[in-house]
Amino acid sequence: MKRFLSLILILIICLSAGTIFSACKQESVNVLVGEQLDDKVKPFVKWEGRHTFSQAEGEQPAKVTMYHSATGFTIDFTGTSLYVEFESTISGNSENHKPYFNVGVDDEIIPTVSLNRTFKLNGGKERVCIVSGLDNGRHTVKCLKMSEPYDATVSILSFETDGSFHQRDLDFDSGSLRFMFVCASGGSGHGALGTGGGRNTKNSSALHSFNYLTARMFGADVQYVGNSGWGVTYPTNKSVYDVLDYTGITTSNNVSGAKTTPVWEHSKWIPDVIIFNIGGNDTPDNNFNQTTYNNEVVSMVKKLHDLYPNAYMVWTHTNSKAGNYAMGALTDAGIVGEGYLREVIIPKVGADGTTGANGHNSLKTHITTAQIIADVLCESWGFNVLEDNISLEDYQSVIV
Repeated sequence: MKRFLSLILILIICLSAGTIFSACKQESVNVLVGEQLDDKVKPFVKWEGRHTFSQAEGEQPAKVTMYHSATGFTIDFTGTSLYVEFESTISGNSENHKPYFNVGVDDEIIPTVSLNRTFKLNGGKERVCIVSGLDNGRHTVKCLKMSEPYDATVSILSFETDGSFHQRDLDFDSGSLRFMFVCASGGSGHGALGTGGGRNTKNSSALHSFNYLTARMFGADVQYVGNSGWGVTYPTNKSVYDVLDYTGITTSNNVSGAKTTPVWEHSKWIPDVIIFNIGGNDTPDNNFNQTTYNNEVVSMVKKLHDLYPNAYMVWTHTNSKAGNYAMGALTDAGIVGEGYLREVIIPKVGADGTTGANGHNSLKTHITTAQIIADVLCESWGFNVLEDNISLEDYQSVIV
């Protein structure tokens, strides 16, 4: 009898242990769709940059939509390949606006040098093989948009691997520094990969801009708010100040279009550093008013400081009229004296004898500028560089 009771007790313990083990064991998932794209409790995807999740509606599946430069994802899986279904709306369906993406695998740091780590979208729904032929093991893939918001609006509908996806470590994902960029073409990589001629998405890359390259040296996550041709407040239909509270800029390339995107929850992503490169499009505008511009510069900085009181700020300019107006206003308002904002003078286009596409900075100039800003962050506030700046020689193959 005692032996029988002992066997029953052992059976109960084993069944209980099995139940606990089953509850703790992660379900094997090789396709991510619908709510799995935006699971906030047990996420499989780390979304990079400002993004929004849309529920399925009618024939339209659930999706995550990204607007700004350097938006994308980081995902971990065990397997040999990763496929992603995209949906994109391209500005004017033009070849010059088809968006490009760059991919880093495992220890590779974006921007990667290899040409086969870059792909472009052609519009509509596309299933893209992001990577294949990897060793059958655990891998991390990071994929970021090189192009600007006015080029294309991009959504992701699904992920698929031949193995299984891993849930994110939320503490690990939130452990990096965060850099926010408020900028126009100077900071967006407009023409950075070109050597002349007109601008297109092939010769432009935010991931090769001084903004991103600075953040890269500190191992930081990034968030862009800006677009070529935009100003602080002029042109009034392209005022960055007016869209700070919205998720993105659309292919309509104006404030009214940006305001059709969801309101951004500022508490979701708190930057440690904010780099400004904005104002160059304000002063040439026919309606430019210096007093209005000065007031808007101060209001924008104060707004972001109120939202992110611990963030350090860098106002970059080329010793331009707009830059000097801005710094004068920020000094008069007492902001510079408070110590959280520094002025950084950066090289003018062509100062080093090189020019990118459409009369904008070359990659060489972007690399130099990134180093200048990184040095200021280290000297002014004690930041520590984790990665060396990129070398121009290593990136000759991506210049077109």
